[in-house]
Formats: sequence, C-alpha cells, structure tokens
Amino acid sequence: MKKKALAMVLTAVMAMSMTGGTITYASGDSGENAEKSIVLISKSYQNQFYQAAFKGAQAAGEEFGFTVTTNGPDSESNISQQVDQVAAAVNQKPTAIAVAACDPIALQDVLTKAKENGIPVIGFDSGVPDDQSGAVLATAATDNEKAGAMIAEKLFEDEEFQTKMLAGTEDKPAVIGILAQDSTSGSIVLRVNGFVAEMVERLQTLEGMEGAVEVSGQTIWNQESENPAKITLEITVPPSTTQADIQTAASTMLNNEDMSVLFAANQGAVDGLLGATADGNDLDKENGKYKDLIVVGFDAGKGQKEAIKKGSFFGSATQDPYTMGYEAVRMANDIYEGKTPEDVDTGVKFYNSENIDDEDIAILLYD
Repeated sequence: MKKKALAMVLTAVMAMSMTGGTITYASGDSGENAEKSIVLISKSYQNQFYQAAFKGAQAAGEEFGFTVTTNGPDSESNISQQVDQVAAAVNQKPTAIAVAACDPIALQDVLTKAKENGIPVIGFDSGVPDDQSGAVLATAATDNEKAGAMIAEKLFEDEEFQTKMLAGTEDKPAVIGILAQDSTSGSIVLRVNGFVAEMVERLQTLEGMEGAVEVSGQTIWNQESENPAKITLEITVPPSTTQADIQTAASTMLNNEDMSVLFAANQGAVDGLLGATADGNDLDKENGKYKDLIVVGFDAGKGQKEAIKKGSFFGSATQDPYTMGYEAVRMANDIYEGKTPEDVDTGVKFYNSENIDDEDIAILLYD
C-alpha cells in the first residue's frame, strides 16, 4: 500500500514537471476515500514555487486520504483562465477548493457560486485577500507584511547599506528600487507594505534623514516626505506579469544611476532581474557592470540560489511552499471532520551565501 502510494506521488511529480495541464493525485487504492477531494489552483502552474506547494499537498493527500487535483493558469497575468479553472472546480463539487488568486476581485462571482454550492474555499500563498464572497474560510500563507519588514531590517543592519543611504542629498537622493511584479496580488502588496513601512521608519533614524524619505512610483504606495527628500524608495510595477515585461522593467530600473539598492519582491521579479543582467553575471561583485548594487531577493529558484552562492545577492527570504500545500489539504480535512479551520502562518527565513546550505534553509529552497 505504502509503496503504491509512493509510486503514485512520484508519477504525479514527474508528470507535473513535464506538462502544463491538470494533475490528479489519488491517495491509496483506486476508489478508496474517493469522497474526500480537493482542487488546488495556483497563480501560475509551471512556477517552481507552486510545484513545491503541490508536492506538499500530495503528501497531505496521502496522509489524510484525499484525492488531490492541481491546476493553474499559464501565467499569473492570465486572470480569465484562472477564473475558468475555479469555475470548473466548483462544478466538480469537491470537498474543498484551495486557491492563490491572480486577481481576487475577478474571482468573487465564482467564489460566491462555490459558497452557494456548499463548497468551502481555502486560500494558500497569496490566498484571496479582502474576499467578499464568504467562501474563503482560512488561509495557509506567509505573513508577507512581516516578511517584507524582515528584509528591510536585514538591509538596514548592513554597514555598506547605511553608508549608501547617508550619501543621499537633496540634489541627488539615494534610491532604493523595489521591483514588484504586480500591485494586485495579496502576497506582493503586503510584502511591499511591510518593506516600505519598516524601511521608511528606520531610514529616518539616520543622521540628517528625519522627514527626508519619500516613496514614489506607484500611487498605492506613494508617500511624500516632510522635508526635501534625500532618500527615495522608488517602486516599479511592470505592465503585466510576463517575464518579458518584468525583465524590461528591471532593465529600466538598472539605467537609474542613483539606484544603489534593489529589492526584487518575489521569484518572478528576481528572474526578470537575472534576465536583465545576463543571468546575474552583471551583478558579479568583482567585474560586474552593476557590481556596486546591493540586491536582495525573495523566494528561491535555481538562478536565485546561484546568485546567492556567488555573493551577487546580499541575501533573500524564503517562504515554505511545501507547507502551504500541505496545510491547505490538512485544513480541508478539518472541514471534512466538522472542525473550523484557522489561518496558518507558514513562516519565512532569511538566507545568504553563509547559510544557504544549512539544513533548515536548504529544505525550503527549490529549483
């Protein structure tokens, strides 16, 4: 039984790595526990972050006796495709649906239909922030506001960072660039919220910087400084979440000679930045075109891990997508058993070239 279940897990994982469709994983023998089922719908099916979440869901499916079906749009900008996928999941009438919303507003009608049909919804990763349907009962996710603040704190503790900030003047403000792949996803918005709030507060403790820090670039985050700005947090959001648009946005940011720090707020933003810097070679601290730029990232992925190991990145924050997927299915099991699910903070850790191979960090990093 255990060998058969394990074989099914491996088959599903291999299939997911090769195809972009829907993968169904049924725990146990055919027909066993068939009434317990969950559909997980990510923001981007092929994204390695969500592939790791699917693996966690499959493990929980085996443990709790759930049939687990995974799906997601071709890209995070394909909002209509995700809406159709959630609608199709509602029609399947599973025990529960778990979703990471590309656009929470766009999903409201179909989530209302889920509630009307008695199908509970669980959020994972970015979840469905500000849900008005009442269908979403709980979410398994990183506390993204706390995570963004942690990144700001780590940067501020660095002596080189403070030196660059103190060099800012009214005529030539120091610039911290923030590359956010969108301004609608709950995880991205909260992450930037946390980073901006913590960074603005800390920067104003530097000598001569009180009231001289502004935030610009995007209306939802803009903040005017009380005094003429000496430091600017400049936020860039590309026109879409395609890698081409993110890479173009990163290239534009790199043309700003006053930018001395860059925060890429998720794996998509990091990948776009790496694409704009010859796979990160231009960030090399010895000979790179942007060798003096302090870069901090988020999430993982092969390119980002290589940049961390080389020291091209100051560091990054890693979430725990595996646990997100696992907890989504565990919550579904709670619902099945008549329990009330509660939100779960799946945590975040900071990693750099010094600790990337530590056991507690390495287990959270995916390719």
